[in-house]
Amino acid sequence: MTRLLESSEYMEDEFAKELSILESDGLKSNPLRLEYEKKVKELSLLRDRLVTEGVPESDMAKILHYERRRLGEVYKDAAPPLFREYILYATEKKYGDPLGPDYEALKKIKNDEQIIGSAVRPIKDLDTRLSVEGFIEWYENTYKK
Repeated sequence: MTRLLESSEYMEDEFAKELSILESDGLKSNPLRLEYEKKVKELSLLRDRLVTEGVPESDMAKILHYERRRLGEVYKDAAPPLFREYILYATEKKYGDPLGPDYEALKKIKNDEQIIGSAVRPIKDLDTRLSVEGFIEWYENTYKK
């Protein structure tokens, strides 16, 4: 993963700024996160339309998973630069892919109905996956070596 930022003074300032935002907003109540979760829940409207149109469940699972992954990419890209790197790092560490598992990886552990359900539902345990403490630790291990 390439580092987006170079100057150590700038890095320290950026880290302090992002840490302050995370500490004041929290992760789940951050406005960008709230917007993302709203968009994820709105995928249920697409699911309902696909059901009405008679789209096969396997196709529906692929479509909804693709749309969820696309939303994740858009909102990860919109995150502040250091936090974006942390999110990508944590996601890759958990799933082996910085955007999360692809459809084929999910099919190994879930059926299409479960994939559809998870595509339209935000992550409940986000604070255990991404934490302020984890962000600090990641930053120190990545940039303060």
